[in-house]
Amino acid sequence: MKFRVFLFIYIGVVLGILLLNITLSTKLIWIAITTLFFSGIIALGVSVMRLNFFIQSRSNIYTEKKEIALTFDDGPDQKFTPQILDLLKEFNAKATFFCIGSKVKGQEDILKRMIEEGHAIGNHTFEHANSFPWWSVTKIKESIKNTDKALKEAGLEATIMFRPPFGVTNNIIATAIKQSNKKCVGWSIRTKDTCKSVAEVVNKVKKKLKAGDIILLHDTNSNILVELREILVYCKKHNFTPVALNNKEQEI
Repeated sequence: MKFRVFLFIYIGVVLGILLLNITLSTKLIWIAITTLFFSGIIALGVSVMRLNFFIQSRSNIYTEKKEIALTFDDGPDQKFTPQILDLLKEFNAKATFFCIGSKVKGQEDILKRMIEEGHAIGNHTFEHANSFPWWSVTKIKESIKNTDKALKEAGLEATIMFRPPFGVTNNIIATAIKQSNKKCVGWSIRTKDTCKSVAEVVNKVKKKLKAGDIILLHDTNSNILVELREILVYCKKHNFTPVALNNKEQEI
């Protein structure tokens, strides 16, 4: 979603520059080109979290070992999350789940199982709304707070980890994260598992995987079990150890 939005904006600006080229003086054209250049930089900063343009985020883990982090967004999912946990247990692998607050109620047993089996939980807003990139500081903070509340009501400790929906950041989102005392967590490998084939997802991980990578996956992806098994088999074969992100401020 976010890439399409920014692509359309950018194309619109480019077309505007072309029209200006026909009607404006050379001086104004260069002003327009400069504006286009900096607009492009800001668009990249908004959509590519690991650039740390607006806020410092963790896109890799610090490790001297062949450790990697599997992360799952948009859960818990009643159908797939328990099976994901079964697979992780089979391979003695740990992971981190960035949960949507509105999905917590009724899934308390799944969440408690995550913690009992050595996994970590992060905050992924209460709604995961498509309008998130345009929210106010107050609304973002409220969504984060409501998710923390839902997790606490489920019997879990508050998490310091937060991942913004769609990986979008801007100055407003950054302010809300800081004022909520959260640490922003991104990724180094975005599998696009919600829109790519199993082969494309698995091959991307195999091609890019290196020590310290944080991999983005989704609980809600219908192909996740097949993809995860192949990824875990590859990790085992090449001596990569999937670990949970440490939910401590000084180590994130």
